[in-house]
Amino acid sequence: MMLLLLYINFFASIQGSAGAAKKPRSLPSVPFVPSINQLAKRGGYKATNYELFTEDGYSIWLHRIGENSGSPVLIQHGIMLAADSWITRGHNKKDLAFMLLDLGYDVWLSNHRGTFFNEYSIKYNRTDPRFWDFSFHESGIYDLPVAVDKILEVRKLKKIFYVGHSLGTITFAVMCTMKPEYNNKIEAAMLLSPVIYPRPYNRLNPFLRTLGSFSDAIVENARKTGNYDLGLRNTHTEVALKVLCGEQAITQSICLGIVAVFAGENCKNINPKDWSNFLPHVSGTSLKTVLHVYQLVLADDFVQFDYHPWLFDNLKKYNSTKPPRYNLKLLTTPVGLFWSYNDGFMDEKSVKKTADALPHLLVNFPVEDKSFSHLDMVIGDNANIVLYPHIIKQIESINKKKMRRKT
Repeated sequence: MMLLLLYINFFASIQGSAGAAKKPRSLPSVPFVPSINQLAKRGGYKATNYELFTEDGYSIWLHRIGENSGSPVLIQHGIMLAADSWITRGHNKKDLAFMLLDLGYDVWLSNHRGTFFNEYSIKYNRTDPRFWDFSFHESGIYDLPVAVDKILEVRKLKKIFYVGHSLGTITFAVMCTMKPEYNNKIEAAMLLSPVIYPRPYNRLNPFLRTLGSFSDAIVENARKTGNYDLGLRNTHTEVALKVLCGEQAITQSICLGIVAVFAGENCKNINPKDWSNFLPHVSGTSLKTVLHVYQLVLADDFVQFDYHPWLFDNLKKYNSTKPPRYNLKLLTTPVGLFWSYNDGFMDEKSVKKTADALPHLLVNFPVEDKSFSHLDMVIGDNANIVLYPHIIKQIESINKKKMRRKT
């Protein structure tokens, strides 16, 4: 998915708005793209939007869907997406968020910094390269904690459930290893397509390996232009997406084919109408975030950002020429892993490596459908049959045990 969006980004002549480095007065929006309020209403619920500010001055939007009194569930998106990507199919009740809401759970959707919703800072204008000097590390130590704390404050509770997809599994692991006190604030975490340990370089498909070979050139170009922003949601991109990949586009199959080539996507498991509704809600991130993910692939390890070949930067930041590892033994939250065999970014070996490193593994669940893939976790036509019930089962089981303890 990320690679398709970068392709479209190149051909859409993206123009980033200057904006002001101050608190926005309202939730950001793009013409012709349904707002998160409209998406929630389609599913029969109301959205309440909270703007939060992190310790390092970034604006983070958090969205509560409905006002249920059940256990809170925080759902975190993956790379190049945003919070609203979870509820684009609300009309047909295929979205995990609406399935949880209909069961009485209190659903919250959070955003990583650098998404369409989170392009504001009290320190830097978004056109300043310093604004984009972050990777998933900062999302884990700043963004997720402020969202968790807000939910606990609003609900006056001590714990919530967490569901994260792809990059949302990494940022969760960063939070719990770098700020171990947050383990005590999470009842359990359900991690979808966990890429804490992604496929190492020698097990990537040839297309991903080829793309990775251009990483140095991409970084050098960014240094020359000062553009570290991979933001994708704006009028120019939306027009390109509609023309190239929309429901009526004759090239829609090509768009799906690109995703299939890189991510192993089974195009037959994506409903064309659902795909058209989903695509306008693509978002963005920083170049540093993408590079950090690729570093995990090269290192075959869960490590902080490597400033190599500028080793003096490593020495200055870490007092070592190599970046430190995140210690997964500190991630003591009960964790369920949900993955698929046809995922271009992780495989059975990589998920086993994650499972073996976790102190409290609830379940290691491979989706039975062997063609199920990375993006299917969010938009797959049969996700509400082969995946979501198993996630809900784990949450329900934990809640029942809590109730028995209370009685």
